[in-house]
Amino acid sequence: MKETGHGLSTARLKNVDAYLQRIVDQGRVAGAGGMIIRWGEQAYCSSFGMRDLEKKERLKNDDIYRIWSMSKTFTIVAAMTLYEKAFFRLHQPIADFLPAFKDVKVAEIDKRGLIKLVPAKNPISFEHLFTMTSGLPYPGEGSFSALAMRENYKKSEKDEKAGKPWNTARMIDEAARTPLCFHPGEQWMYGFSHDVLGRLIEVISGHTLGEYLADTIFKPLGLNDTAFYVPQEKQNRVVMPYRLGPNGLKEIKNTGNDSTSVNPPAFESGGGGLCSTMIDCAKYAQMLLNNGRLGNERILSRKTIELIRTNHCETAILKPAFFGHMAGYGYGLGVRTMLNTAEAGLNGSVGEWAWDGYMGTYYCVDPAEEMTALFFIQLVSGINSDLQRGFVQTVYGAIDD
Repeated sequence: MKETGHGLSTARLKNVDAYLQRIVDQGRVAGAGGMIIRWGEQAYCSSFGMRDLEKKERLKNDDIYRIWSMSKTFTIVAAMTLYEKAFFRLHQPIADFLPAFKDVKVAEIDKRGLIKLVPAKNPISFEHLFTMTSGLPYPGEGSFSALAMRENYKKSEKDEKAGKPWNTARMIDEAARTPLCFHPGEQWMYGFSHDVLGRLIEVISGHTLGEYLADTIFKPLGLNDTAFYVPQEKQNRVVMPYRLGPNGLKEIKNTGNDSTSVNPPAFESGGGGLCSTMIDCAKYAQMLLNNGRLGNERILSRKTIELIRTNHCETAILKPAFFGHMAGYGYGLGVRTMLNTAEAGLNGSVGEWAWDGYMGTYYCVDPAEEMTALFFIQLVSGINSDLQRGFVQTVYGAIDD
């Protein structure tokens, strides 16, 4: 029989306080927030440091963050509500709904080191998008395909400045013309897959991605501060983003496709466009922990949640491009999932799962401990994953049941 309360030591939770205060005092972040819920009871919720250094505004628990790639799991859950209604199959080609992806090409390097475009061996399926094995890259300089995607982004930025922003449909149609980095299903690569999934939600549901997310997740769960933009009356709660460099923290003036804009964006990015609060994301995490239910609201079935958090990618597919800090994890439907705590070097649990965001927002769902934990910062830096791991160590170190 469970003891009452949350089973975390009040004394040892002070280590969480000390850790968050320490990374602020060290100048590694301007502010940091943490939240822990175990056995359905809030065990911890605190914020340290500043929301805005220049204005000397202190960080609060209900402040609004850019959650960037944490948006992906919202898109995954929304897509799976359509899966439960049998609108698509996991192994079904996405070209059945998006004809632009019917004859995709792959950029291969021949024996002379030259790029040649060849037809993809397999069509891109829904599963390829969910598991990041589609071959669709993010814009960058690491490959021919990533460079091509970067050119797409440059064109969209130019048109936006000219007052002709690309909507979600246009962004995805242009991405369909980008050669893939590899044949679908042959490798894992973090990229544009979940943005395409967001567009598929629009096509299948007949609603914009923002509308569908609101109707199926935000409103039922009471996520009142989660959206693709921040209304004027909430702008004073937006956390300032910073970059950590040799000379310390520097305010970021332009974050690109910024979800904290006062106006709704033309392109609603299913891969990284949402803003939210620690409190909203805690409710969402609890729904995931409770196998798709929060209170009287059921978003997904238990079996669908199990499918999402199950590892879908073999190690050989993950290893070449998987993030170093994800050692010990596999990859499910848009989420990491813990397979080996010793390899990860974390005092967590096998089966712990979820995801994080580019600016340091992080959450985990641990069925074994009936616990969710969140760590929120707004930082562009190579140390974000290390900061998250430090937080995780203090959270699990507080278990005292």
